[in-house]
Amino acid sequence: MSEGTIEPIVEEIESIVGSENVSLSKIIRLSYSEDASPFHARIPGLIVRPAETLEVSQILRLANEYLVPVVPAGGRSGICGACLPRVPNAIVLDLTRMDNIVEVDEDSQTVTVQAGLRWAELIYKLSKLGYKVGFRGPFGGNAGTVGGSLSSNSVGCGSAKWGSSGDSVVSLEVVLPTGEILRTGSGWNPLAKKFARYATFNDLTGLFIGDHGILGVKTEATLKIYPLPEGRVFGDFGFNSVEAASKAMYEIQKRKLAEELVLMADRHTVSSYAPQLAEKYPEVESVLAVIIEEASEEIAEAKKKLVERIVRECGGFFIGTFFSRLHWGEMFNVVQPLFEEGYWYNTCHLRPIAMFPELVRKAHEIFRKYGVDKDPEITWVASALGIDRCHCTGWITLFLKNPEKKHILEKTWSDLRKVIIETGGVPYWAGLLWEEYVLPRVHYGFFDLLKRIKRTLDPNNILHPLVFGL
Repeated sequence: MSEGTIEPIVEEIESIVGSENVSLSKIIRLSYSEDASPFHARIPGLIVRPAETLEVSQILRLANEYLVPVVPAGGRSGICGACLPRVPNAIVLDLTRMDNIVEVDEDSQTVTVQAGLRWAELIYKLSKLGYKVGFRGPFGGNAGTVGGSLSSNSVGCGSAKWGSSGDSVVSLEVVLPTGEILRTGSGWNPLAKKFARYATFNDLTGLFIGDHGILGVKTEATLKIYPLPEGRVFGDFGFNSVEAASKAMYEIQKRKLAEELVLMADRHTVSSYAPQLAEKYPEVESVLAVIIEEASEEIAEAKKKLVERIVRECGGFFIGTFFSRLHWGEMFNVVQPLFEEGYWYNTCHLRPIAMFPELVRKAHEIFRKYGVDKDPEITWVASALGIDRCHCTGWITLFLKNPEKKHILEKTWSDLRKVIIETGGVPYWAGLLWEEYVLPRVHYGFFDLLKRIKRTLDPNNILHPLVFGL
């Protein structure tokens, strides 16, 4: 797209959303070329903040007519560069004004929200009504939005029991790149409630989950809700190896006993997150934090006893409740202090729990290769989060204190990502973080179909061009 393409439509966009919701300021546009990752991208040409679905539709029709690229964005708290513009002069469609709860349907046990609603606000408002969502958002949920999480396949709070962000979705409202408005699931019937995802036709909802915003702009999402639990218990368990901790994690996870399972994989990570635990228990190499929520205290306590038995059988022992309580009580705050260590050079991905110790071992080999294990100016966190059944995230995240050592960190980071793919890991998001590692390996038939879908829905390739190499 050539420079200057946007100017002819600025006034028309202002007439749609109001001039106060449009910005050409260079400082503001520059801020939209970054997210919480270390990546930098193209500076957009225009920032637009719509308030409703019809406005999004009108903007996309206009952009399609003038062939102006459009990049949808939420809270921009992601750490993979998924929402950053890849081409110059793009319109960034900031959806954070679209932050209302549209409906709480107690008959269907669903909540319909605008896509720009932050997870923290959703959780708070639902709690006042006596409800919770299953998946509660990524760990950046103070800023992260529902639409952003769905676009990047987020995992996070509550994933051990409820899976990823997409597993909680019943229906979507999506504006296609050409401006048409689509409702998925039982929403195909204008006379029906949005209560079922798999209804009558094939699952179009899934087409737009994890699409990184290249196939349509999500404007509303209908999510499953559940009554607030009356029983909640916590437990931290120490192990003398990551193998033993992973075995316990697997046994707990396959029985769906926990709302949340967090594994701190090595001594370095335990010391970083909970130095008091590391000092009190010098023999502990790994810690497994368990959070259980149930309809009653009796059920929660019964589950905890089963968890404790599994832990003992795997060679672990109870060390308190400090980390599990901190993790759950400060859901979206506990990781934020880590940003003081520098940007998150992360390697977030999915893998079977049984394969996690192999990754930790290979990561330590890479750390020794580059001297990271002896360097106080480069640090790391090696952890895992239970997801759905018997798989987990692998989170080995690097932090850089001294910018002069960036070359060492980036070599380490690159090697880690290569090893993750080579040992069967599958990133749940891509963005600038993962594309160069996954695109050369993706099955031809899969990628060819994705290209054909993109061409069909977005014939002029205006929506987030170049993502996934499209």
